[in-house]
Amino acid sequence: MEQTLIGEVVDGRYLISARLARGGMAVVYRARDKRLERDVAIKVMHPHLAEQPNFTERFHKEARAAVRLSSPYVVSVYDQGVWDSQAYLTMEFIPGPDLRSELTRLGSFSLGTALTITEQALAALAAAHSAGLIHRDVKPENIMLAEPLPESSVLEPPDILAKVTDFGLARAVNASSTTGSAPMGTVAYIAPEIITEGRADARSDLYAVGIMLYEFLTGSVPFGADTPIRTAYMHVNNSMPRATDQAPWLPPAIDSFIGSLTAKDPEDRPQDGKAALAQLRSLLPVVAPEDLIRRVPVIGNAPAPTPSSPARDTVALPASHTEALPTAHPDAAAEESQPPTSAPSPTRTDTAPIPLRKRRLWIPLLVLFALAIAGAAAWYFLVGPGLRATVPDVVGETTASAYDALEAQGFTVDESAQYSDDVPADHVISSHPDAGSRAHPDSTVTIAISQGIEQVRVPDLAGQEREDATAAANENRLEVEITEAFSEEVAEGAVISQDIEAGTMVDHSSTITLTVSKGREPIEVPQITGQSRDDAVSAIEDAGLDANVEEEFSDSVAEGTVISQSPSDGTLYRNDPVTITVSKGPELIEVPDVTFASKDDAISTLEDAGFTVHVEELYGGILGIVRFQDPEGGAMAAPGSEITISVM
Repeated sequence: MEQTLIGEVVDGRYLISARLARGGMAVVYRARDKRLERDVAIKVMHPHLAEQPNFTERFHKEARAAVRLSSPYVVSVYDQGVWDSQAYLTMEFIPGPDLRSELTRLGSFSLGTALTITEQALAALAAAHSAGLIHRDVKPENIMLAEPLPESSVLEPPDILAKVTDFGLARAVNASSTTGSAPMGTVAYIAPEIITEGRADARSDLYAVGIMLYEFLTGSVPFGADTPIRTAYMHVNNSMPRATDQAPWLPPAIDSFIGSLTAKDPEDRPQDGKAALAQLRSLLPVVAPEDLIRRVPVIGNAPAPTPSSPARDTVALPASHTEALPTAHPDAAAEESQPPTSAPSPTRTDTAPIPLRKRRLWIPLLVLFALAIAGAAAWYFLVGPGLRATVPDVVGETTASAYDALEAQGFTVDESAQYSDDVPADHVISSHPDAGSRAHPDSTVTIAISQGIEQVRVPDLAGQEREDATAAANENRLEVEITEAFSEEVAEGAVISQDIEAGTMVDHSSTITLTVSKGREPIEVPQITGQSRDDAVSAIEDAGLDANVEEEFSDSVAEGTVISQSPSDGTLYRNDPVTITVSKGPELIEVPDVTFASKDDAISTLEDAGFTVHVEELYGGILGIVRFQDPEGGAMAAPGSEITISVM
């Protein structure tokens, strides 16, 4: 009996309340995050996987990679850790069903619903591929819906929200697989190169998306057999069927897009999710609105045929069996070994030989019959419905050249316009049927004509918050690079300027550089105490600050020299004031007039006033009277200055 964790609290934080799903690698539970008070999905790895070398380390590495993904169409990863020797991962809880259950319930999707879900899945893969992450197991079971789809096929695309889950987990399993380089994946959606070469990249994810889109539209996968290995054989060797065979009303561009995603050679597919998303969006304008609500009918609304259960639907090919599969059918040898069976002879009741005369009468009849058959065959293949002409390769040709080449073979030409990043304007992107196909000359060949690279208008992003500006640019299909600068006018985190003027038309996916404000520039206060007034003011202004000068007397600091500053250190912002106090030198006092005073009185008066006295005697100073003084009485002098008196 399987161990259940319901009621357990993982890592003292996640209270498990219900089991949601079980796979070969983990069990997914619904849990309550007691710390943040929200519901989460928690994936707990099976205990035996922890015993495999480096599995936990690799699993955590892939989990960290998944955390980096930022897309509204990816199930967010919140946390990861190890609890009771089991690695776990917590993710966003999506209340709706997965696409597999909706396909089973509805049978197939309307064209609008199928394209909307495909667009959102490709947007998720574009984010993953840009982050260097490959999903490796894209299938309806790994795409969640925010809510069930309605029974009616009429559904506005904005009402659908699909989210891709399990990013990186398939890679974690492969990395720890005991089969070395054995590829793993759901065989109904597995790309040929995974089967033949054991390698997967972003284009392998796109192959699975193409298979899903076919299934969304028709209600069944294109390749399915009674065993996984036979299904894998079909992926490698069988041609991709066309959805228009089941729904002739589908636009040919849809089949061409599916064919592009499911090309046998990865080099013939879009290079990554971003390129595939651009290709899908370029064909949407050619789809008639009335076709968006149509879908392939499912008789009695019976569930659509689906791939077998995950356990039987997952194939792992050993390293010794990753070479290309043989082109012969697996049962061919058995069939060839059977002895030929002769056709049964007509039953005759009369065994007597036919008379020679009668046999001779049959000969002209047989000749006439043979001639009639030959004539009918010649008419059928040379003039009638069996007549075939080879569709010439017009991809890359100008529109005029393509028309000439196709009409020279008798084909009627129809065209559709698509944007293309690679094919110049007025040149052919693709044809349907494909080049080399055989078709009746009276049939129509549809060619997709490039309109060149799609142009988008650059929005005005100045003044917007960084996140809002980035989102607005991305909505206009522009890439964003950020530079930062200080600004005295623009608040921190808002856009100061953009390098492409608003309103300019540019190639989609062009990069626009936004200069984002770091706020006001902090400036370190310069140390100017003891400097001259002019030098101090220059240092403050050169730093981008304002100098506020005050003066005061000082007995210890020379006149014109900075006594102090406020603030004395730290940082300010541009144009903030720094107050400096400049010395006016010592404060002057008036010199008393002591002329004609006695020597002793003069000395006493000057010393009492704060001066020092130097005495000079005239004619021996016999009278003891002050005749002259320097400085004179009434002059201003610094306290402590020397006053010279001349005594007669």
